[in-house]
Amino acid sequence: MMAMHPSSTASDMNDRPSLTAMDETHRTSITTLVQPRVRVSKKLIVCCDGTWMDRDNGWDPGRWGSSGHLQNPSNVTRLARAIRPEDDGHHPQIAYYQAGVGTSIGLYDQLVGGGTGLGLSENIREAYAFLASNYSEHDQLVPHDSIFLVGFSRGAFTARSIAGLIGAIGVLKRHAMPHFYEIFKDWENAGNPNYQPIFFDNYFKVERDVDKFCPDIDLAHDKTKLGQYMDQYRDHLIQLSLTQEARVKCVGVWDTVGALGIPINPIVQKTLPFLPSFIREYKWFDTRLDNHIDNAFHALALDERRFPFSPALWERVEGCRTNLKQVWFPGAHSNVGGSVADYSIADVSLVWMMDQLAGNTRDQTVEFDDLDWIRFDDDLVEHFYDLRMQYYDRHNNYQPWALGKLYDSLRFPQSLLGARVRHPGGYYRTFYETGNQDERHPLQNTQEYMHASVRVRMDLGGTAVEPDWQHVFPRGLGLKPLFQLAWHKIQRKPFPASYRPTRCRGPMEGWTLVDGHKSHAAPNMDLNANGQSGHAPAHEVKWVYEGNDPEQKGKVILEDKLGRYERMMLQFDRPLAYKVETSNRGRFGILRRTEHQVQPSRTI
Repeated sequence: MMAMHPSSTASDMNDRPSLTAMDETHRTSITTLVQPRVRVSKKLIVCCDGTWMDRDNGWDPGRWGSSGHLQNPSNVTRLARAIRPEDDGHHPQIAYYQAGVGTSIGLYDQLVGGGTGLGLSENIREAYAFLASNYSEHDQLVPHDSIFLVGFSRGAFTARSIAGLIGAIGVLKRHAMPHFYEIFKDWENAGNPNYQPIFFDNYFKVERDVDKFCPDIDLAHDKTKLGQYMDQYRDHLIQLSLTQEARVKCVGVWDTVGALGIPINPIVQKTLPFLPSFIREYKWFDTRLDNHIDNAFHALALDERRFPFSPALWERVEGCRTNLKQVWFPGAHSNVGGSVADYSIADVSLVWMMDQLAGNTRDQTVEFDDLDWIRFDDDLVEHFYDLRMQYYDRHNNYQPWALGKLYDSLRFPQSLLGARVRHPGGYYRTFYETGNQDERHPLQNTQEYMHASVRVRMDLGGTAVEPDWQHVFPRGLGLKPLFQLAWHKIQRKPFPASYRPTRCRGPMEGWTLVDGHKSHAAPNMDLNANGQSGHAPAHEVKWVYEGNDPEQKGKVILEDKLGRYERMMLQFDRPLAYKVETSNRGRFGILRRTEHQVQPSRTI
């Protein structure tokens, strides 16, 4: 029998755990400690919004005394909200949202940042710091974390620049982040003959016990050897155990604009003489494709006409293995990227991007890997549709799939800068030191496609771009739309006119749509050449250049195939959906009547 301590009572003994219980607890603790921790790779998704766009603090003050309202969210915001916390393989999906330039507090930051792009460097560094703080290389048993980059407008430039930065220096390890600013400035100015690299000299002044070695300074000043210099720079960082090589799974952007991805207003540059001092640095950012990027997707606005907003297309140069797709959609910059009141086109380009980033349109011969793609909440597709229907209900102006309003972005005072019509298939390489196009070298292997919504809008008599009447006198400063309206009434023609991008001086001038119809001079009011909704065209729908430009002769742009999310959205307009699906000859075949059985609230 166990002896009782003099100061102990029976009650105390009963309250104490037995030795057997204590041993069991001890063994459980030891077991817990020695059990191997199960580590799961995660996905880091950086979402960079456009100029003046902020999902958390965005407010549109309205015009001329109106009460104002919350900003219409861009496609970047809406896509970020559609990302599930984890995928089907239980990999965490961590989304980092970054507001666009020009959203800081203060009139100076808002005007100069929004009008010039001031703050882009800070945005790039902040987003990269998020990746560096959260990225794990793991080991042979656990795959590395996955990186995805998404952006719109200047946010698209930010996303593409981050991809270039990762390719140049990898993802810095946490203990190297105190040196990040110096390394960033070296990358930012690589190729600048007037810049002296700073990181390695400063690093070896502190780390005296490490043998000093630096990249070739002659390479640093030669813009023709940027790749060779940055390869050497990254190799040195790896030898010092400061960085780790990383791949970018996907870069998905809406309408990257400007010669170098930055649409700088010429009037602002002339008004602010100090401006070139901080704009010049952005010309050294490398936003081109490289083999560390697995997939690149670009949604482009066919009807944007503002002079500074020329699109910055990618090209896949020889030796580049990136899976590239760039697709043209009807509408202006904000139609395609979101943020306008009528989301008809924005919904189309949003679910298109979701399809690309989810791997729904990937090469079906390649095995699906959860870590290569983003998993979205499927229910949000119907939610986006419902929000658009609420807008149409308020304005009593329902429009079917892809037939909503196209906003004319070329309005006063930006119209004073002139117009520049976009030309699919007709762009050239850019001199990164000047921002000018090299007309001796057309872009090669751009992988451009036309979205089915362009054809649908033409064949079904959708309207051309029209003014946003909130910006027309007396609500705004615009006067041109009033004269246009009067002129069309005199001619007894509808205003706006029917959508016809093949018109003279239109974006598709010289191109012929081959979809079975004999002519597209006027709307055909049907998607199928024989008028039978169940009959698919004999050949793939395509656009063929038959104009007078000798450099364009023989070019063909295919119509892109609809993906799963696109078809889910399309099914809410069921009669139109079946015609679009059969004429598009989608990658996954004609929709069976049993798929996505949703009851449309509208029909055409």
